Amino acid sequence: MENQQQKWVTMSFVAASALLAILVFSFGQKFAGAYDLEARFRHVEMILQGGSVLLGILLFSFLYRSDAVNQFMAEVVVELSRVSWPTQKETRAATLLVVVMVLISGLFLGLLDYLWTVLLKWII
Repeated sequence: MENQQQKWVTMSFVAASALLAILVFSFGQKFAGAYDLEARFRHVEMILQGGSVLLGILLFSFLYRSDAVNQFMAEVVVELSRVSWPTQKETRAATLLVVVMVLISGLFLGLLDYLWTVLLKWII
């Protein structure tokens, strides 16, 4: 079980690192476009890609080697294994209930809006 937990912890570190790399690259592109860095530097996109990947690797390395972070994430995985997840039937019933309540609420608010509009047109 310990090996399975470590696999999920490592995958969460990979996901966090990839997310950081994507965000840094996206913001870097916006920044480069706003300040016209493409005209000043020849390979801005390649620099941004390399920097983003490097930051992602650094974050992964930090997370993977940190005992405190690994301990916390292992506890998170243990807590998630204790959660009682709803069955497919329960999920379907809850989803149907939410859809019905949204429709009823929408109809009710639409009726109130219509009545309010009619009342205001009558007054004005």
